[in-house]
Amino acid sequence: MYEFAPVLGKALDRAIRPLLRFAHLTLGLSPAQVTWAAFGASVGAGASVAAGRLEWGLGLMALGQVLDGIDGGIAREFGLASDAGRRLDTRLDRASEAVIFAGFAAAGMVPLKLVMLALAAILLMTSIADRSGLDPGVKRFALYFGIWVPYPVLFQIVFVVNLAAYVVGLLLIDLQFQRRMDALGGDLDTVASRAAGLNG
Repeated sequence: MYEFAPVLGKALDRAIRPLLRFAHLTLGLSPAQVTWAAFGASVGAGASVAAGRLEWGLGLMALGQVLDGIDGGIAREFGLASDAGRRLDTRLDRASEAVIFAGFAAAGMVPLKLVMLALAAILLMTSIADRSGLDPGVKRFALYFGIWVPYPVLFQIVFVVNLAAYVVGLLLIDLQFQRRMDALGGDLDTVASRAAGLNG
C-alpha cells in the first residue's frame, strides 16, 4: 500500500507493530489472508452503499483500507514480501474499488458512465505506476468527502487526478528512458548501432 511513500510506510509500521505481531504471531494470519479480508470488507462496503446504507458502507470501506495497510505491514515486518503478494494486493485493490464504485452507481448516487471513467483512469494509472513511481492515491479515500462534496464531483476528481497521473507517469517513464540512453552515449538508434557493431 505504501510502495510510493516508503517513509510513511515505515513510520506507520512502527506505530502499529504490536498489532502486526498480534495478527501474525497470535492469530496466525498471513499477508494474503489479510489482503483477502480487506477485499471482503470492500465487498460489504459496496453492498451496503448499494442498499442505501452509506454510513455502513463508508465504515466497511475504512475497515478494508486499514486491513490493506496491515497486510503490507505484516509482509515487511516478517520478511514475507514477494512479487506475488504485491500483485495480489494491487489486483484486489482495483477489485475493491470496482465493487465500491459499483455500489454508488447501483444506489443511483453517481452515473454509471462516470464510475466507468473513474475506474478506467485508475486502471491506466496502475498499469504504469510501478515504472513511473507515481500513484496519487486519490481513489477510495476521496469518497469520505461526500459529506461536503457531491459524489458525482468526487468521481470526476478521481477521474481527472488519475488520468493526469497517467499522463505525467508516461512523461516520467520517457524521461527515465532518455536518461538511460544519455548514459549509454546517445539515442536509441545510436546505441543500437553500436551494439550491432560490437556483435558484428
